[in-house]
Amino acid sequence: MSSNQKPKPIAKPTGVLLEEHIENLLKQAEIALKMRPFVVRKYLELTGEDFASAVKQSARWHDEGKKHKDWQGACQKDFEIYQTFSEAKKKSLPHSWAKHIQKAGIRHELASLEIIYRLQANVSVPVRVAVAAHHGKLGEKHEHRWQEHKEFQKFWDEFYGLGHSFQTGEKESFEQAILERYRFAGVRAWLQMIDHRASAFEDSQELPPLGTFSYKFPWKGKERGVQKLVKEIWDEPFAILRAPTGAGKTDAALLWANHQVEKGRADRLIVAMPTRFTANALSISTTEKNFKNLGDAGLYHSSAWYQRIKDKLNPTWKEKSFINKEQELARKLETPFTVTTIDHLCISLTGTREDHHAIFFGLAHSCVVIDESDFYDDFTQQNIVTLLRALRILKVPVLLMSATVPESARETFSKSGFTIEKIHADNSDIERERCSIKRYGKSEKPEEIEELLERALKQPTIIYANTVSRAQAYYNWFRARDCDGIISYHSRFTEPHKVEKENLLREMLGKETWEKGMQHGVAILTQIGEISVNISADLMISDLCPLDRLAQRVGRLSRFSENIGELFVIEPQRTNKKGEIEFYPAPYGSFSPNSGWQTSEALAMSNELLKDGIYSAKDFVGLVNQLYPSELNIEPHVRANIRALEDMVVTNWLILPVIKVEQDDDNVEGKWKSRDIAPQTTVFADYDIWFDNKTTYFDNQSERKEFEMRYGIQCYSWQIKRAIEENWIDPVTFTIREEDEVLFIVNSKFYDSEIGLNFPFEKEIDD
Repeated sequence: MSSNQKPKPIAKPTGVLLEEHIENLLKQAEIALKMRPFVVRKYLELTGEDFASAVKQSARWHDEGKKHKDWQGACQKDFEIYQTFSEAKKKSLPHSWAKHIQKAGIRHELASLEIIYRLQANVSVPVRVAVAAHHGKLGEKHEHRWQEHKEFQKFWDEFYGLGHSFQTGEKESFEQAILERYRFAGVRAWLQMIDHRASAFEDSQELPPLGTFSYKFPWKGKERGVQKLVKEIWDEPFAILRAPTGAGKTDAALLWANHQVEKGRADRLIVAMPTRFTANALSISTTEKNFKNLGDAGLYHSSAWYQRIKDKLNPTWKEKSFINKEQELARKLETPFTVTTIDHLCISLTGTREDHHAIFFGLAHSCVVIDESDFYDDFTQQNIVTLLRALRILKVPVLLMSATVPESARETFSKSGFTIEKIHADNSDIERERCSIKRYGKSEKPEEIEELLERALKQPTIIYANTVSRAQAYYNWFRARDCDGIISYHSRFTEPHKVEKENLLREMLGKETWEKGMQHGVAILTQIGEISVNISADLMISDLCPLDRLAQRVGRLSRFSENIGELFVIEPQRTNKKGEIEFYPAPYGSFSPNSGWQTSEALAMSNELLKDGIYSAKDFVGLVNQLYPSELNIEPHVRANIRALEDMVVTNWLILPVIKVEQDDDNVEGKWKSRDIAPQTTVFADYDIWFDNKTTYFDNQSERKEFEMRYGIQCYSWQIKRAIEENWIDPVTFTIREEDEVLFIVNSKFYDSEIGLNFPFEKEIDD
C-alpha cells in the first residue's frame, strides 16, 4: 500500500478488517440458516417475508457506520496501541480496554442507519431495527445517545412511534404485538447471534454447534401406558397429560417432541420445570443411561453455569469460554433440547431486556413441555395462561404434564384460547395400592414424635419438612445421636453443597442402590426435594401439606419397589408470641409481619380431606379434584399482575423500557412478578477459599457472577435486616472494575455444610 492510500477500514481495535468481519458474519449466517431450515419456513408462514435475505442484509449493513471518520479514527488509534502489546497480554485484555473508541462520541450502529438513509437503500424496517439494536441500545434509557447527533433523532422518533402503536388493554393489540414482535425479534436476535459467533471465530474460539432435536425410543415395541397414550394425542396443538409418578412421562414427552419435529411444527424442545432444582434433576436424568441417544440437555437457570462446570476442578479459560457459549445458547433457547424454568419463559414476554427478544424468538420455534404443572400456585398459573396465549398465536405445540392435575385445569388453561376437550389420563396402573397413610398427630419439635423417628434409625426413610427450620431441627435430632447416613437437603445451602448432597442422596437411596439392595440412611427434605431428586424409601414422614404436594411426595415412597410404603403425616405446630402452641401453615398461605401466617384454603381443606387408609394414584387424583373442584377465584393482586404482563407485551415489543432487570431476575420491579413471594436478597457463605489475597476485589462482572453462583444463598430481605442488626452478617464492600458494591457475608458460625444457613431467629419466614 502506497503512503497516499488510506488504510482499509477496520472493524475492531484488534485490526480485523471491516470487509473480513462482514464476510465472517455472512458465513455464520449461512451455517445457522443451514442448521435451522424450519425457522426460515415458519418466518415465511407467519410474516410472508424472506428471513434468510433479511438476516444477510442485516449482516451487510450492521457495521457500515464504522466507516464514519470519528469512529474509524479512534479505532485506528486503539489498533496502534494493540500492536504494542505482548501476545500474552492480548489474550487477557478486558472488554473495555479500547479507550479511544469509548471516547469517539459516535455510536456506529446509529451511523449505519444514517448511511442507509442517505443512500436510500432498500432496507426493510425489521433490518434497520436489527442494526439499531445489535448492541442493545434500542431502549428508553439510551435515548440520549440518539439525541446527541441531530441526524439520528429521526430514527428514534420512527422506532419509538412504531413501538407504541398498540393500545394496552385491547385483545387485538396483544395478538398484533406478539406477531409484530416475532417479525422484528427474528432478525434482531439472529444478527446478534451471528455477530457474536463471528467475533468468537475471529478470536479462534471454539463454537458450540446449533442443532435440531432428535430422539429415538430405546425400547422399541415396549412402550408403557403413558408412552402409548401420548401417540394418541400428539397431533393436538395443546394437550394435558395426567400420569402417575414413575409412569414414564419423560420418555413420553421426548416421543411427543420428536413427533412435532418430524411433522415440521418445531425444530427444538423446551421442557419448563417449576424450579431450578427440578430443572437440574431432569437435566441429569436425561444424560443418564436411559437417554444416551439424546445427548446432553441444555440447562438454563440462575445457577446452571455452576451445574455445567462443577465436575472440572480447575477449568481453563478456554473451557470456561466454551461453557459460557453453551450457556448463552441455552439461555436463548437455541440448544436442540433445553431444560429451564417456567419463569425464564414468562419473563421473556416482558421485553425488559435485550436478550428477551432472542429468548422469545427461540421459544417461537420450539415445542414446549410444561412439566409438573400441579406444582404451581394460582399466581404462577395465571402467568402460564398469558404465556400460553402467546404460544397459541405463534403456533407452538404444547404438552402439559402432571401426576394429579385436576379437571378444573381445563377451565383455567382454556382462557389461553387453546381448545381443551379433555384431560388425557394414563389409567393403566392407576388403581394399584401405592401407600398406607396414617395421621400421626401434631408436633412442634422432633422429640414429640421420637418413637416414630426411632424407626427411621432402623430402616431407610425420607422425611419431608415444610420449612427449613423444621428440617434443621430433624437433622439436629439425628446428629445428637451420632447417626451416620443422614442427609439434609434444602434451599439454604451453597451451590457446591447442593450438588454434593444430591449426589449423596442418589448414592444412599437412588435407583441403582435399590437394585443392589444397598439402600440406607435418612433423607430430610423440604419442597425442593418433592420432584427434584430421584430417590425412594419404604418409610416416609411428612408434614401436612396440600394434597397435590403430598401426592408428589408420595411419588418418592416405594418408588423402586412394589411394596406398599408407609406414610406418617404430622401437623406442624409452633409457639406464638403469646406462648400458645398453634398450627403452623408455612409456607402454604400468606404472611404478614403483624399477624403472622394465614393458612391457605388448599391446606385447610387438605387437612379435612386426608384420612387414614390405603391409597392408589386414582385416590390422589380424586382428592385433588375435590381440593380444586373449579377454578379458584382470581385475587385482585393476581389480576393486577396479569394486566402488568399483558401491558408489557404490548408496550415493550420493540423498544426496551427504562426498567433495569438483571439477567437472572425473574421479576420486573414495581410492575410484574413471576412468583408471589416476599422480596429476597442474596447472602454469601462458605467463601473463604475464593480469592487468595484479594478477598474484596473482582476483575469483572463474570467473576462476580461466578462468585454468586458458587456461594450465594437467597434469604428474605427482612431476615437480612435482622441478621445485620444482630451482627450475624457483615456488609462488605467489594470492588468491580473500580465500582463498589456491598455484599452480605455470613458469619462462619451461622453456616454449616451439613445443616446449611442457620440464623437463630425467634420467628422467621421459611421456604
